[in-house]
Amino acid sequence: MVEFKINGKTVKAEEGETVLEVATREGIYIPSLCHHEAVAPTGACRMCVVEAGKPGRKKKIVTSCTFPVSDGLEVETDNERVKLNQKLVLELLKSRAPKAEVLDKIACKLDIEVPVRFEVADADECILCGLCVRVCDEVVGANAITFNSRGADTKVGGPLMESPEDCIGCGACVYVCPTDCIKMTETAEERRIEKWDRTLPMKKCVECGWPFMPNYQALTFRKWADVPKEFFTTCPDCRK
Repeated sequence: MVEFKINGKTVKAEEGETVLEVATREGIYIPSLCHHEAVAPTGACRMCVVEAGKPGRKKKIVTSCTFPVSDGLEVETDNERVKLNQKLVLELLKSRAPKAEVLDKIACKLDIEVPVRFEVADADECILCGLCVRVCDEVVGANAITFNSRGADTKVGGPLMESPEDCIGCGACVYVCPTDCIKMTETAEERRIEKWDRTLPMKKCVECGWPFMPNYQALTFRKWADVPKEFFTTCPDCRK
C-alpha cells in the first residue's frame, strides 16, 4: 500500500496502480481518450496529462494512465501548467478530428476554448489513439489493422490501407473507438465496417434464425477455441 497526494488530498492506493486509476476511483476527473481497461495503457493521446513529482524535486508533466503512484508523490490535475498542456493537446487533436464531438465535450468540461490553429489535410474523426489497433491485436487476436505511413499522413487501416483480409468483423474496434469514427452497419445478410471497407456475410442460428455473427468470425473463433463444429451453429441464447 502506498500513500500520496492528489490535488492536496492524501489518498491510498495499491502498489502498481496508475494515477488515472486512483483519480477515477477518488472521483477526480482526468480526461482520457486512448485508455481502456481491456488493453495495456500507452498514453498515446496525451489527453490525460497531470503534473507529478516528489517534494523538493522539479515536477513534470506525465500521462496519468501510464504513471505509477508511489509513496510521497504529489499530483496536480487542474493547475495552470496542466491546463496549458491540455489545451495544446486538444488543439492538435481538433486539427486532425474537427468533427469529433467528444473533443468539444472534453473542452467544455475543462472550461477550455479550443481554437483550430493547425490544419491537417483530409481530416476526419480519427485521432490516431490506436485503441482499435490494440484491441484487434491484444484482445481479439486478429491483428488485422495497423498504422500506415508517418507524421501528418498517418492513417489507420489494413496493410497499405487496403481492406484487411484478416478482419473477422467482430466489431470490437467499433466498440472502443472514442470518437465514433468507425461505423458498422448490419442486415440479416451481412455486416459491414465502413472504415475498413470490409463486408462479411452473417451466420444465422439454426434454431431461431437470428444472424448473430459473421461466418468468418465463427470459423476463426472455432479454430482458436478448439470447440466442436456445431458450437457456432446456434446463437448464445439458444445454447443456454
